[in-house]
Amino acid sequence: MTAAIQKNKTLPAMLPEREVEERVRKVDPDRALCARFLPDAVRADVFGLIAFHDELVRALAPARSAAVAGPMAGFIKLQWWREVLEGTRAPDHELAPLMVSAIRKGTFQQATLLRVLEAREAELSPEPDEAAWRTMMRNGAGALQRAVGEALGMQDEALLVRLEAVGAAYGAGAMARHWPKLQQSGRYLFPGGEAALQQVGHAFLAEADVRSLPRKGRLAALPAILAARDLARNSGQAGQPRGIGDRLAVMMAALKAR
Repeated sequence: MTAAIQKNKTLPAMLPEREVEERVRKVDPDRALCARFLPDAVRADVFGLIAFHDELVRALAPARSAAVAGPMAGFIKLQWWREVLEGTRAPDHELAPLMVSAIRKGTFQQATLLRVLEAREAELSPEPDEAAWRTMMRNGAGALQRAVGEALGMQDEALLVRLEAVGAAYGAGAMARHWPKLQQSGRYLFPGGEAALQQVGHAFLAEADVRSLPRKGRLAALPAILAARDLARNSGQAGQPRGIGDRLAVMMAALKAR
């Protein structure tokens, strides 16, 4: 059973909000763009969430040099984060107090953040199976987007599941957009190939049905705008920065959702 995080225990000093946001803009510009349009009350916590996700992704790096460390180093790092989230280890990492504080406040559900972590564990021991890959996407990018909905106060389980589909669609779109580059990265790629990946991404978008979401849901679902655009393109844009059209599309969707 997951241990509860102690609410009365003093946390170490937190990383300044501006520093977290600047870091996220560098490592995850897409999600940073979408987070900019969230209400002030939750924006800092969501930027912390995205930085936390990037930290988990970094745990995968040792596995790409198996002759040096292999996946075990990644598992050790992820286990450290698991213990922090479960409240059994001191949050003595610069981002850890942000996540512990957000759980204490009820901004994010502990179980949701643990799913994000589980997705990275699955990536360290990938299975060449489409169902396993879909589960990983729902737990990773999917649960990440669910957490954004939680931050906005959404509690309807059906709506939160649709946000998971938004996150999975964004993850599929990003993978399709950068397919040639990712093939050289050692990441857990969709087992069915690039063309089939686009079909799966569109299926996630259809499941999300973003247009029928309530306003809060549409605000939490802004990555779906980028997913739809990425899935409509080929992978020739791998490594290229976002164009102004993509940014304007997100901005217009955010204005309509407010």
